[in-house]
Amino acid sequence: MGTYSKCGWLLVAIGVIHCGIGFILSREILAAWNEAGWWHSIESTDHLHMDRFALLWFQVAGLGWIAMGWLMQQWLQRFGTLPQALGWVLLATGVLVAYVLPISGAWLFLPLGLRIALPPSAALKPA
Repeated sequence: MGTYSKCGWLLVAIGVIHCGIGFILSREILAAWNEAGWWHSIESTDHLHMDRFALLWFQVAGLGWIAMGWLMQQWLQRFGTLPQALGWVLLATGVLVAYVLPISGAWLFLPLGLRIALPPSAALKPA
């Protein structure tokens, strides 16, 4: 089954890379955020710090992929296959994001989504 049996760990790796890039590219934002204090520092009565807001959700997305990848791996170990619909959703997400933001990591979702959507025939055979 090769890479199919490791699809969850591949998504974990994508999430770790995503979070790492977020931290590396946002050092100035993190420094300003730290100076402002963390509590209730994204939004005030008259201002929304979009840079902090974007960084927060960038990291939340990465952590979500890490959690989803870990769950996918647990599912694979228990059941042997992943729902093909999950692959199609990951593929569609990758296509959409790569189209609007071509210089990004969205391309990593294309082979991962295809691998899940079109699993090896051995993975589909009942035990």
